[in-house]
Amino acid sequence: MFNSTVLEVAAGLCFAFLAVSLATGVIVEALASATKWRSQTLLAGVKELVNDPEFRALAEALYAHALINPRGPGASAPKRNLPSYIDPGQFADALMDVAGLSAVLAKSPAAEAAHELPAALQDAVDKVVPTDKNPQMNALFRGIIQRSHGDAVKIRKELADWFDHGMDRVSGVYKRHAQLAGLVVALILCIGLNINAFRIARTFWAQPGVVHIAGMGNTLPDAVEAMTELQSSFPIGWAWPVAAAKQDAPGAKRDAAVVGPFVTVSLFEQGAGWLITALATLFGAPFWFDALQSVIRLKGSGPSPQEKLENRAAAA
Repeated sequence: MFNSTVLEVAAGLCFAFLAVSLATGVIVEALASATKWRSQTLLAGVKELVNDPEFRALAEALYAHALINPRGPGASAPKRNLPSYIDPGQFADALMDVAGLSAVLAKSPAAEAAHELPAALQDAVDKVVPTDKNPQMNALFRGIIQRSHGDAVKIRKELADWFDHGMDRVSGVYKRHAQLAGLVVALILCIGLNINAFRIARTFWAQPGVVHIAGMGNTLPDAVEAMTELQSSFPIGWAWPVAAAKQDAPGAKRDAAVVGPFVTVSLFEQGAGWLITALATLFGAPFWFDALQSVIRLKGSGPSPQEKLENRAAAA
């Protein structure tokens, strides 16, 4: 296809890594949906963020709020229909409601009493988040109230930014766990389907074109020979032995023999090939899709106008 063995090998490896990455992503996503992985990770992150590991104080009140958990019953300790995502602005509004700030701000004090607003807000917070039980959250509210001078818009923005930054760390934890799960799933796929990076590269290097099996014929020995050739050239899967009856002459048979044996490679090479293929999935399917496109464009036609507009014509 490319008239270059090196490009054939590169394209074959990119396609193999892309296929494994896609299959791994689908399986991990299915597992995450079945186990409600995202919602549970978010719940754990919120409990750590507001210092409520037992889920009996601030975190419980937040998850009972309709802005946080609109599908929940509004009862204590909701366990079903937990959200997988929370908007920072809605979290800030819910936290202001739970902490009693919204009720104080709704009174709209007169201009001459505006200097008393921060103290009133802090008193409301002390009732919900006392210093002796949650000093860190109490200090957070105190600092925000003092910096904003009781301004509702500034308080909401600071709480939303604080939650957004905290969720960045939660997203990092989820990503690390998802990558580990993806690596395990990819390794299982590579072993089960015998997707060996070394074997793929060696096969495309020896046969850089499309494998073509011709002249199978109608006799059993010809068919077995063609199947054996296909087994030895196909770079993915296990090459199972094929039992065949060899013939010396028409009508005469010898004992059945085994042809098409397993591909004999060292255990280290086999394991290393599986591991390299599994590790390649950590880059993700989009990476290998772009890499495959880049390899194809090296010998393909010139870039299209759309590729020029999107600045994707560098490899052409």
